[in-house]
Amino acid sequence: MRISCTLLIFLLSIPLLAQQPGKDVKTPWTAQEVRYINQPTEIVARLENGMVAIVKEHKTAPVAAVRLYVKAGSIYEQEHLGAGLSHLFEHLLAGGATETRSEAESLKVLQQIGAQWNAYTTKDHTCYHLTVPAPQVGIALNLLADWITRPSFPEDAFQREWGVVQRELEMYSANPDMQLHTLFDELRYKVHPARFPVIGHQAILQKLTRPQILEYYQRTYVPDNTVLVTVGDFNIEGMLQAIKKEFADFTRRSPVNVVLPQEPELAGPRELIHVLPSMQGPAKMNLGFPSIDLQHEDLYALDTLAGILGTGQSSRLYRALRDQQQLVVDITAYNDTPPWAAGTFTIHCELPPEHIPAAQAAILQEIERLKHQPVTLEELLRVKKQLQVNHIRATQTAAQQAGAMGRDYISTGDPHFSDRYVQNIQQVTVEQIQQMAQKYLLGEKQLTLVVTAKPLASSAAETQNKTPVSPIKKITLDNGLRILLKRNPSVPLVNMRLYILGGLIEETDANNGITHLMARLSVKGTRTQNATQIIDHFEDRGGTLTSGAGNNTFYYTAEVMSQDFPGALEIFSDIVLEPNFPQEQLDKLKPQIVADIQQVENSWSAQARRFFRSKFYTGNPYRLDPLGTPKTVSALTRPQIQEFHKTTVAGSRAVLAVFGDIDLAVAENLIRQRFAAMPKAEPLALDTIRCDDPPKTARQFIQEIPRTGATVYVGYPGIKFTDIQDRYPLEVLEEIVGSYSSPDWLFGKLRGAQLVYSATGFNTPGILPGYFAAYAQCEQDTAPQALQIMQQLLGKAARGEFTEEEIHRATRSLVNADVMARQTNAHAAATAALDELYGLGFNWSQDYADRIMDIGLKEVQAVAKKILATPPTVTILTSQPETFSNTPAK
Repeated sequence: MRISCTLLIFLLSIPLLAQQPGKDVKTPWTAQEVRYINQPTEIVARLENGMVAIVKEHKTAPVAAVRLYVKAGSIYEQEHLGAGLSHLFEHLLAGGATETRSEAESLKVLQQIGAQWNAYTTKDHTCYHLTVPAPQVGIALNLLADWITRPSFPEDAFQREWGVVQRELEMYSANPDMQLHTLFDELRYKVHPARFPVIGHQAILQKLTRPQILEYYQRTYVPDNTVLVTVGDFNIEGMLQAIKKEFADFTRRSPVNVVLPQEPELAGPRELIHVLPSMQGPAKMNLGFPSIDLQHEDLYALDTLAGILGTGQSSRLYRALRDQQQLVVDITAYNDTPPWAAGTFTIHCELPPEHIPAAQAAILQEIERLKHQPVTLEELLRVKKQLQVNHIRATQTAAQQAGAMGRDYISTGDPHFSDRYVQNIQQVTVEQIQQMAQKYLLGEKQLTLVVTAKPLASSAAETQNKTPVSPIKKITLDNGLRILLKRNPSVPLVNMRLYILGGLIEETDANNGITHLMARLSVKGTRTQNATQIIDHFEDRGGTLTSGAGNNTFYYTAEVMSQDFPGALEIFSDIVLEPNFPQEQLDKLKPQIVADIQQVENSWSAQARRFFRSKFYTGNPYRLDPLGTPKTVSALTRPQIQEFHKTTVAGSRAVLAVFGDIDLAVAENLIRQRFAAMPKAEPLALDTIRCDDPPKTARQFIQEIPRTGATVYVGYPGIKFTDIQDRYPLEVLEEIVGSYSSPDWLFGKLRGAQLVYSATGFNTPGILPGYFAAYAQCEQDTAPQALQIMQQLLGKAARGEFTEEEIHRATRSLVNADVMARQTNAHAAATAALDELYGLGFNWSQDYADRIMDIGLKEVQAVAKKILATPPTVTILTSQPETFSNTPAK
């Protein structure tokens, strides 16, 4: 039962949590504070210095999340509006130098404690967040307090990050999604400072100086502007005491009261067509209508209206414009309601440019229908259920809970606004939906933005059953299907995941993309359900359903509330075993997948990965793209897909994992009934699949791209999942070379020299041999130098020039990341199923920590010499290929 009361208390002496050795900590406050006790495991405290501390116990895993929110965003930059000052400041502060630590020392501590850390900036706040193993939360607090209360902002760091943000801005200028977001704000707001992008405008940013950064810090980073949230496996009183001690010298200063101007009402429609010549694939269009702020009484009905119009495949716009009229590739609707001004009800779609007029007309037709015809009760209940389940799904981990409470508090002053939001959604009526459409979706106030490549012709549910988590139970059916069951009643959700050995490893140049197309088409109709009925079943219950294919498998996944599991399993099994592959759905799906393939050209990393794989491999099927090519996908026929399904969907190749709030005996009985009929077929003959011989000489491939910038890959022949002797040393090598927290390797060296926006290294094993690669994304003029440094660092790694300390930090970081990743049913089910499918056994990853901690300097040196001493393959995407030598460096 929740308790709602306000207590005025004196602080008591409570033992501290883990403390960073050697830090001189001041005596904690002993004056009065106000505490709001929401429940026995949660406290919201307004501390003496004005800072708010929210502390909540969350003991489902030995993890703690720490998030600090500062009311310092782009709309509060006053005389620096448009400079992106808050965002640049965030780059400097997170992990930066302080009066007590250098930047390198901060990064070293972060790696030692295995922190997952980052920061972000929005229109109205900046957030710094760390997620760590629970015993390390005291050190995480110490780091965060050090950054916030004692930053030093050295000149060299300012110059470096100033340069990094410049590169970021240059990249965003060619990104269609970023352009759409930025231009839509400019179209919506003409007076309010929200019209400026969070990252700023380059011309204004270039005028910023270090003294202005210091002045901004003094003005905005004050306790009264700050909210600290900690959620995790700890004692709340001890945590509160630790917070007070760490932030003891965060002294109170008067906050600056920034009065934001009132945005005037729209006098008429606004429209903008933006041409982005480097853009690939469909055009992007936003239709918007001025709406409300976050705490307006119409929030709940207007958000529900957005769900009915454009949330999920069962929504009105999706069915009308994508499924029936085939005018768009994708479409969605959402109601953006910020806390600082009236927001925008937005309909977003991606579509062929020639369909824009027809799509606009069809959208407006659906809006008019809403105004004059009440929605059905079924539609209303479906959206309410979706919102409820999405809220539950988004608050499973400590980090998710901390994020929700922090955002809620800084926006509304109520850390449980989201919980009450879901409760209030349930009160929305059919009549209110119609009223919202009539009140807000007005043509005379419509905003229209198009981004195109060419000019256009003219309340959280609580667990009821406290039965403890069970071990994984394995069952093998007569047809060879292996079933893994695990009861976890921590949240009332059930996750189902079926993986089948296949994917790219049994595709050819002629049928590339068939596995992905088959898996996607399977959810479009079965012997008992058509596509609409399947979508309705899951979305009416707030569930999810996905299918697809990758390098080594194809898969079907679903997640539903526990009470909906039996019905969902029945449809799930039909999708897997008895799809009827309707021709009309195939005709709709193929153009959508072709559009997805084309969209890769808009993503630097995806485009570079596709090019690298196509050149790195020669005969190995990993040279292909899981999506296929426009030519192969367009040519595939229904009989081909039916025959492919018959030969590949086999019990001898498959593992089904069902994890969540289930009764094990009931689940086993249901699964046996549904999957006993799955064909056994023959196991996949992996030894017949061609693998490449390692290249005998270095290779370099360059492809010209029609936009500024460059991406560089340097890759080496890798390993299989089952190469156990090399697998874990290679993971440690990847962590050392590719981690963003390693100052002496790829990211640290290249970013420190202002040569790249991002750089990393990664290991990609498979059922067949994969690759180890380094990757960098940069500007054209810095790419040759970045490539040279990458090769120097990889050469250093090949020589085994690591330290014991680097090995120790990497192994601890990997183990801690593994602990934090195990918090959801989906992750646990996927890991167990894939381990079983690849022949390692479903419990294999449970000993991951022991395997990693056994790795030492000698093992890493040996695998580095083995992998990185082989001739490399270099691929480069660039707008100026002439700047690179045709002969690769060795």
